[in-house]
Amino acid sequence: MLKISKALGAVQAQNYHKLEYTSPTQSYYRQGDAVKGEWQGKLATSMGLSGEVSPMEFSRVTEGRHPLTDEQMVQHRAQMEYKNPDGTTTKSVEHRAGWDATFSAPKSISLTALVGGDDRIREAHSAAVTIALNELELYTQARIGGNNPAETTGKFVAAKFEHDTARPVDGYAAPQLHTHAVIFNVTERADGSTRALQEKALFDSQQFATAIYQSELTYRLRTFGYEIEAGKSGAPEIKGYSQEYLDASSPRSQRIKDAMEKRGFSGPEAAEIAAHSTREKKHTLTPEQVLAAHKEVAAQYGNQPQQVVAEASERARTQEHSPDRNARAREAITYARESLFEREAVADERMIFRDALRRGMGEALALCADSARRDRCQCDVRQFGQAMPLSGSELELIAVFIHASFP
Repeated sequence: MLKISKALGAVQAQNYHKLEYTSPTQSYYRQGDAVKGEWQGKLATSMGLSGEVSPMEFSRVTEGRHPLTDEQMVQHRAQMEYKNPDGTTTKSVEHRAGWDATFSAPKSISLTALVGGDDRIREAHSAAVTIALNELELYTQARIGGNNPAETTGKFVAAKFEHDTARPVDGYAAPQLHTHAVIFNVTERADGSTRALQEKALFDSQQFATAIYQSELTYRLRTFGYEIEAGKSGAPEIKGYSQEYLDASSPRSQRIKDAMEKRGFSGPEAAEIAAHSTREKKHTLTPEQVLAAHKEVAAQYGNQPQQVVAEASERARTQEHSPDRNARAREAITYARESLFEREAVADERMIFRDALRRGMGEALALCADSARRDRCQCDVRQFGQAMPLSGSELELIAVFIHASFP
């Protein structure tokens, strides 16, 4: 799923980059190297950013400056301290550098990729994150100021950092495949001027982007021969794992849950507070120690990851692709449209996408991965519309990639 943090300050983001995002201790399965990071986004491309993320480029963008020319793109005031009449001190708001959008693979998928050793799943996760960010970017908005409404620009700059372990609990860093995508607080208008982001569009698109990520990942896993089922939260899980093993491999989640229950709080904000308050101090662990601990836990539960991988490999050799995926895609879109309009007079296009993708569970559809596919998808959606029918506006909005048609 996708979780978007509160705004990060410039100094905070720079510290995260140095101590967290690029730390070798966040990627034990790729031993010996710091996490380099990768740029993504239309605005990143136009700025000349591609490939690895350098510390200087990252630092400049956190401060609203151009990563190559050092030109100030987003004007902001330096943080100041003011003395109040009562003697207290007030600090002005620091420049908001951006937001940490974290895509996390469900636990069974992390175990299969990492402990089970199927590197294709790690590649599938990376591809699904890229596709979800591409779609999320389309809804980027610029903050104009005053009483003016936000302006949709469809451009942002993001830096991605892929990690493969969770924060340690009692010295155990559990397998957890996830990607931090730092979306910076700058966008570009049609006239070429730069503005700060209107973050509301990001949060409004959070469930939409989650559905895209999960649907794309699910589809790819099925092509590898894995059987998928809906987990506790509705997220896709690979079949073949006992709940006991999944719980034993999720100590961090359990600790956050316990902290929230102890304080009587619930909701995403409470979860974020509990996550920060329950963090352990850094442990100096070698990759060999971490991987050995993962294998030890797996052995206690019958080495389920290895069994799941072996069964999927055999299944992939014999499985046949279902011929009625187009019909299921039509059904998923129809369901999403009708269920949404039962509740709301006007349905946001992102909610139609979200519900259709959840309904399809990756088997029938996922969003177009690139502009060429999107054009072809629009043609298919129009064909669906003749039979459904869909309104003209919905046909323009709903672009569905039918994998059976475009393998």
